[in-house]
Amino acid sequence: MQLRQGDLFWAMDIEFVKEITELAQPISSKSGDKLFKVGDPADYFYILLKGSVTMERGKGKWYTAKQAGELFGWSALIHRKEFAASATCDVDSELLRIESGPFLALLESSPVNKAALYEQLAKMIGNQLLDVYLNTAS
Repeated sequence: MQLRQGDLFWAMDIEFVKEITELAQPISSKSGDKLFKVGDPADYFYILLKGSVTMERGKGKWYTAKQAGELFGWSALIHRKEFAASATCDVDSELLRIESGPFLALLESSPVNKAALYEQLAKMIGNQLLDVYLNTAS
């Protein structure tokens, strides 16, 4: 399995991305599978390889991950103890699941790659929030 050096991992050293790859666990999920729910421990985050995953909180969806390379479950990367949303596969999906503890420890070993990752994560979260706003404002 190989992560592409793009999206979240853009501008990170290729050797560092290879180390991340070693932490990633490939997951195949069926349509309707719940990956996590509100209040579950935020011990993992996910990268979508193929498919579609909807995040929900309360009575409705607030965001759908549908682009290859898209990250969700980012509560695990911002030191939240629990997920703030639920995630359900809309269709059969291929994912990478990465445990946050070892990943965050790896980031601590490389300040340059850590800064690059959090810059990309901020952009990704900003794009997700803009998408949510545009879809609820219309």
